Amino acid sequence: MQRVTIRDGADRYLLLVIVSFAVTVVGTRWYLQATGYPTVGGGELHIAHMLWGGLLLVVAALIPLLLIHPRVRPTTAILAGVGTGLFVDEIGKFITTSNDYFYPAAAPLIYAVLLVLVLVFLLTRREADGPTIRQPAALERAESRWLPHRRARRLLALVLGVLGAGWLLAVPIYLAVGEDAIRVAIQEVTQIPGDPVERPTDPWWYWLEVVILGASGAILVAAAAALAMDRERVGTTLATAGLAVALTAGTIVSLYVEQISAITSTLISAALLLAVLRYRSRFVAVIQAADRPAADRPAAPTVGRTGP
Repeated sequence: MQRVTIRDGADRYLLLVIVSFAVTVVGTRWYLQATGYPTVGGGELHIAHMLWGGLLLVVAALIPLLLIHPRVRPTTAILAGVGTGLFVDEIGKFITTSNDYFYPAAAPLIYAVLLVLVLVFLLTRREADGPTIRQPAALERAESRWLPHRRARRLLALVLGVLGAGWLLAVPIYLAVGEDAIRVAIQEVTQIPGDPVERPTDPWWYWLEVVILGASGAILVAAAAALAMDRERVGTTLATAGLAVALTAGTIVSLYVEQISAITSTLISAALLLAVLRYRSRFVAVIQAADRPAADRPAAPTVGRTGP
């Protein structure tokens, strides 16, 4: 029986799917809000963008079956991501008897689909024979020039500390002003004129959001302190854990409470997580490799001599 293996460059194509999926969902929601949720069709007809998504998914499935070309795979990945985004964006209509596109739980469910795609990407990249996504040479040169080790550590510690302190501060503010005031404040800040999405009225959701933010903030503050004390392994591990909590449980709850307005904070957390991972690959991984016993390191290539 032939062994099933991961396709070369599979993580690159999955990354294209994820990015195109996220851009499509966010762009679709923002466009519909800006245009007042127009109806494509007339009378009893309404051509939902779910149909366009399904059409793109069919095209994405047919192209690699019919064509052989270096651009087929990336093109297929982008079409698959856009098609999935358009299709899943209408998930509220699939799970409600009233075909409610504005169902409050729709945004968290869409984000859950994104998390599943990210998990598949991480597992695929882990199983691949070495990383296939490399930094451009120009970016590496810019990092070396403008973000040397010490400056990068200080800047990362500062950003983690400020963001973590802000999240942690949400807990005493919540306890001081009460649940009703927090709910009204979030409603006023996140409500977009003409937006028909109903936000939850149960204070429990707002309390849960504050607890998750506070816990993530405490972890980020500890990570910043560890980096400031030159404990890079501990600091980056804590930062990764805190941001992972914020981007999973935290964002799911925030999307339910705040809907699409929570995307901004999610993008900030995702960008910071990428910065932490990049810092680990640039500095922490190098330190760990240098600390390994000589017997555990790869053997250096030897050059044999010829002649007497």
